Amino acid sequence: MKLLTRLREQLSGLCTGLSAWLSTGLCTGLCRALLVAMLVFTTAVSAEPGNSFTFEQLVKQAFHKNLGLKIEVQKTRQQQASEQAAFRVLLPLASLSSGRSETLHDSQNPELELTRYSSSVTISQPLYQPALWANWKKSGLNNSNAAYSLQRKQQSLLFEIKKAWFKVLEQQLLYSETQASLLRLQQHQKNAEAFYRNGKIWRNDVLQAQVRVARGEQDLFAASNRLTLAKSTINLILDRDVTLALAPQGALAWTPFTKTLRPLLSQASKQRIELKQGQVGIKLARQDVALAGAKRKPTANFTLTSGASSDHFGYQRSGTQTVASLTLRWNFWQWGQTQREEASARASLQVQHLSLAQLKAAVMAQVQRAYLTVIESQKSFKVSEQALTQAKENYKVSQIRYTEQLGSSTDVLDAQDLLTQTRNSRTSALARYLTAIAELNLATGQGVTSAR
Repeated sequence: MKLLTRLREQLSGLCTGLSAWLSTGLCTGLCRALLVAMLVFTTAVSAEPGNSFTFEQLVKQAFHKNLGLKIEVQKTRQQQASEQAAFRVLLPLASLSSGRSETLHDSQNPELELTRYSSSVTISQPLYQPALWANWKKSGLNNSNAAYSLQRKQQSLLFEIKKAWFKVLEQQLLYSETQASLLRLQQHQKNAEAFYRNGKIWRNDVLQAQVRVARGEQDLFAASNRLTLAKSTINLILDRDVTLALAPQGALAWTPFTKTLRPLLSQASKQRIELKQGQVGIKLARQDVALAGAKRKPTANFTLTSGASSDHFGYQRSGTQTVASLTLRWNFWQWGQTQREEASARASLQVQHLSLAQLKAAVMAQVQRAYLTVIESQKSFKVSEQALTQAKENYKVSQIRYTEQLGSSTDVLDAQDLLTQTRNSRTSALARYLTAIAELNLATGQGVTSAR
């Protein structure tokens, strides 16, 4: 692609130099034809087999390579490991210790100034630890929240893919229409030049046709750039170099929409991931209340220690000892600290309840807005189809009138512009309609599998 871009730039500079040197219509027309051919050649080369994608292939590769999705997967794994670690705190803990001690001075009995070696194995088991239990439950909720975030990222990624896909297909059609428009303008220029040679029109009409052709060439370059940028968006989603070629295999197809608003609102209230995360947030706040209240509750731990000690490094003539202990601890007075922490946690719980209610209202408004956008774009597309039919007929009549010398060159060019505009409007309206449906699916929380 870089080679093609460099070649196109060199060809453009060469044509500009030739036009300035010769200043002939033949040279200018030849260069224009070569530039248009270069655009077509660049588009054709981009359709190499290795860069060809259907929508299904695009989705599959995006779900495999997208960086944002990979980040969410790692966050999910992080929370899973945290939950497992929090659970293992509740299990028995075994530890091994070994040491050496030296009595440097004993004024009462210098014979006791000896070196002692000791080793022990300790097994401890928390019997009742409310804080540890609440922390494990909280880790499980964080894990569920991370899983919901991953699902939401998958839904958002699917919408981004659809939006970029429809944009590329739209820009492809607009580029093709710009090419067709340029060919029509060039044909009109030829007709005008023939009429001028026969003395049927003024030279002003020929100059006007030439200006329109030049403008059409500029539009073709602009359409090519917009198509390139649309393909770059897909390359970013796929985590590829933005300059890589891309040849989407598909077409914008009309999809009927017959749904009503009420079922969509009900679907969103049940399926939106954010609302499910709001429920998890309430449960997390309740666990924070439990963690704050755990400080006022007693704790119980069981410990079993078995050790040996000796004056010799090899533990000859060593003594052994096994100790079992049960420890109860209760911090019954903390100057109201626990009470204040519980009050703070309960206030946070109320915030979570209110935030969920606010979020639900925002979700309903979002679904309504997306639904109305679909209805509006649906009607816009139907209107654009009617306008296209009329524009085709208008262009046909204008050509006939111009051939019969009953109409002016301006009439033909205006009809040509109207035809191009209505065709582009129809294409854009269809792309907006399909994108609006995809956005509505995202707003209602439609699952990734069913939305593909």
